[in-house]
Amino acid sequence: MGKYKINFFHYSQNSILVNWPQSISPHISSEINSFCKAIYNDENIIEFRKGYCSLLIQFNSKNISYNRFRVYLINIYDNLKEINIVKPSLWEVPVCYDDKFSSDIKEFSKKISLSKDEIIRLHSSKIYYLHMYGFLPGFMYLGGLDSKLQIPRKTIPSRRVLKGSVAVGGSQTGIYPSDSPGGWYVIGNTPINLFDASNLNQPVAIPDSNYVKFTPVSIEEYKLIKDEVKKSEYKFIKREFND
Repeated sequence: MGKYKINFFHYSQNSILVNWPQSISPHISSEINSFCKAIYNDENIIEFRKGYCSLLIQFNSKNISYNRFRVYLINIYDNLKEINIVKPSLWEVPVCYDDKFSSDIKEFSKKISLSKDEIIRLHSSKIYYLHMYGFLPGFMYLGGLDSKLQIPRKTIPSRRVLKGSVAVGGSQTGIYPSDSPGGWYVIGNTPINLFDASNLNQPVAIPDSNYVKFTPVSIEEYKLIKDEVKKSEYKFIKREFND
């Protein structure tokens, strides 16, 4: 059964908001993911959007009333079992922190009063939990950033952040899966592709509820990996995660 006290709100005529305790936690994210899997194939559900500690569910109000749907969801949650029985994996993501790819690192370094070397050491030494994807398709929200690296987002977002940019914003780090505007501080770049819109069954390379570790690579290694990716020869390094 579910571990937390959750609340249900009639968000709109055809949507319901489910709230967990307001905390960014791998345990809460894992339970939300399990809950999503339990209701994934329900014919009354049109779509759902995950947050760190919430789930917005859009349902077909022509087929089922809000009250009936709420009771149904409560019953699912009360009888929730661990759906994701596969143990999470730790995925290694190569990152080049060279000045060529770290457009914001000087400003970032100045604002948090740490050297570039210290930023790289702290950023690449942590293991991050992949809570969810959002903001734009394939954008990772990774929790576990060292408190020394936490910083408010930019006041004025950059108009163009390059695909593969590894960035820091607030208490999170993430990777831009495509060129886009962005308000996080770019400190590196990964040469691997993490999102493929043409793969409808599995568009993201790394499923949520897994763990990520950044591995620093030189610009020469970056180019070699980039070439492997172009030839479809690159293979992720991953192993079973043991906390």
